[in-house]
Amino acid sequence: MARKAKALIDFTRMKEDGLVVATNTIIGAMTDNSHYPTPTPTLADLQVVLDDFSNKLAIARKRGSPEDTALKDESKEPLKEALQQLAYYVNVCAKGHLSTLLSSGFPISSAEGPKLAPSAVENVRMSDGHQSGQVRFDFAKQKNVAVYEYQFRKVTEPESEWSDRYATTSSRGNILAPLEPGQRYEVRVRAINAQGIGDWSQVAGIWAR
Repeated sequence: MARKAKALIDFTRMKEDGLVVATNTIIGAMTDNSHYPTPTPTLADLQVVLDDFSNKLAIARKRGSPEDTALKDESKEPLKEALQQLAYYVNVCAKGHLSTLLSSGFPISSAEGPKLAPSAVENVRMSDGHQSGQVRFDFAKQKNVAVYEYQFRKVTEPESEWSDRYATTSSRGNILAPLEPGQRYEVRVRAINAQGIGDWSQVAGIWAR
């Protein structure tokens, strides 16, 4: 009998940047997710340990002292333990149901799991939404990818910063809103699987109506 898909429990091999990205994705995907009404640990508690690790990671990279590195490494353990505990909860709730697992934002492991990190997302397209101030974007789906991240920004001079990262499990029908009509916006997308994070896609743009 084929092994059921499960949320990834072991984050030991994940790189530090990937750990931060994966945790942000999970928090975003599980917030107000009806499949997971009582996350254990709570998402607020997970955010606390993520913020602690992110801050100490930034300090270690900036100053690079042995003490800073040790503090960063120590703060990683509570984050991995919290993710492991939450993954157990996700697996109990999902009972191997793939779409429910994917909605959690967790990387998925299975007998047919991916062997490589994903490639760059291709064919990103933007189009008008149903209402003013909305833009739809779609892109080419990738095999063995559980979740995608995207960022958007308004085209300005000088160049504006990208938005926060947002997660989606669908390659079609994603909506950006509210946007300012008459302004041009750009979006970029990348794929995530159990082996890592792909490169950002080519940027796509459109004028919001």
